[in-house]
Amino acid sequence: MTLGTIAQLNHNLYGDEILKMFLSILFGSILGIEREIRGKPAGFRTLALICFGATVFTICSYLLGVVDNRDRIAANVITGVGFLGAGVIFRNNGSVSGITTAASIWVAAAIGMLIGLGEFVLAGAALVMALFVLYILDFIQIWLDDRFQHTEYRIVFKGNDKSPVLRHKMKDLKISLDTMKVSRSNQDIVFQMSVSGKENNLLKFNHWLLEQDFVHSFEW
Repeated sequence: MTLGTIAQLNHNLYGDEILKMFLSILFGSILGIEREIRGKPAGFRTLALICFGATVFTICSYLLGVVDNRDRIAANVITGVGFLGAGVIFRNNGSVSGITTAASIWVAAAIGMLIGLGEFVLAGAALVMALFVLYILDFIQIWLDDRFQHTEYRIVFKGNDKSPVLRHKMKDLKISLDTMKVSRSNQDIVFQMSVSGKENNLLKFNHWLLEQDFVHSFEW
């Protein structure tokens, strides 16, 4: 490391601590607005505090003389943020929610660290890229979810096995059958399957099931 590099590093680190803390609150709030609009458990105040806290810990670390061992800054902040991220992830039956919010917490901490190190341009670029992922790529996510829905069905037939009729209807609706299992419960036939297809086609399939007399009940 040259003397010029060391001088630039010291210039970035020391000074403007108040500005760094203000920017961390601002950047964290901007990042958290998207989560707040969607009603997620970690809103703009939470992400603002996480970004602010990462900046403050970074400032404390180099003020305590950890400039020559800067990896400890990242390691300690990431460890603490990991606990916060794990607290917003929930598992409900076969689905998992809160992963994007947990990732937003992780990114907010990373941006806060960049601000604490005085890398304002990098922090701004990271914020723009994070907003691009949260807002712009959301439209792509919706498009993909509409065309590649995955769900599981449990259908109870009255009397005989009607799975060939089901498969024929699914073929008409262009619904793919991924896995299937047939079993008997008392006098009924239970048909369990995992399928994928467009959301509209799956809704049409649900309405079709409701109209069939041979379907005792179904869940999805």
